[in-house]
Amino acid sequence: MSRQTLAVFFIKNMKKETKEETKNVILTRKQAAENWLKTKEDKWTEYEKLFHNELYDSVSQSTKSQVFDPKLATMVLEREARVMAQLPTGKVKAISKNDRFGEKLMNITLDKYVYPNANSQFDFLTKLRLVDRYSNIYGNFFAFVDWVVEENGYIGPDLHLLNIRDVFPQVGAVSIEDSDYIIVRTWQPISYFESLKDNKEFKNISEVITKLKNKSTVKDSKDKDAREESEFPSDLTVKDKGYFEVLSMYEKDKWTDYVTDADLNIREMKNPHENGELPVVCKYSIPLLTDFFGMGDF
Repeated sequence: MSRQTLAVFFIKNMKKETKEETKNVILTRKQAAENWLKTKEDKWTEYEKLFHNELYDSVSQSTKSQVFDPKLATMVLEREARVMAQLPTGKVKAISKNDRFGEKLMNITLDKYVYPNANSQFDFLTKLRLVDRYSNIYGNFFAFVDWVVEENGYIGPDLHLLNIRDVFPQVGAVSIEDSDYIIVRTWQPISYFESLKDNKEFKNISEVITKLKNKSTVKDSKDKDAREESEFPSDLTVKDKGYFEVLSMYEKDKWTDYVTDADLNIREMKNPHENGELPVVCKYSIPLLTDFFGMGDF
């Protein structure tokens, strides 16, 4: 075997090992987070029931007594309306007289362009209220911040609310700022992957589509039940056929997307923000040093 052939052989095997290592890292980290969060899931369900004024105990379901008190839910709704009564009023300030024009331009862009158009899922003010509401229910709530390109012509930053059951933090970290990575799960249909065929940032798309079309997408009952307990509308469609799990591992210097059902990575790219930060933010109700999720009213 020639030196050139040996070099090609080693390069191919190194690439294969790298892919396997990346996949194993994502799955291992997600599993560690799932094991850690098992103690949280029952509490989250209980908190959600309290917010909806639904009884969550073994006794009440078998008796005629169905008594609940909506004061706690009312307090949370009233507080979110006060805390997030309007859009943020902070302004960009110039550090020198030479930047005054830039200051005015950035403030106009923020008020007239970003706030009215950063409305994926809901309008921006509603999203801020939801962040405050769910942080008071769970203790902490997550949102994904990224630059988006919309069909309506909007190109700019946006805030995307995350289902708390689809966020897998770094085990041992006490906050987002203390984390080296965070994993976010999304559920995507075949049409999503087909729309990525011509996107140069993604790879293995044709292979993924072929594998997914030949694969059953019926999830086990435990997995479906866990998602059905969430109040997010996006989760209601997950139980239908045709949605597949995508795990996105965000590190400070790199983003990686892995399609579980196809067992393939579809994206490995440098952090496009180039800021050395994770693109996931969180809002606490009451932060704690001993618990990543803090403590909420419930």
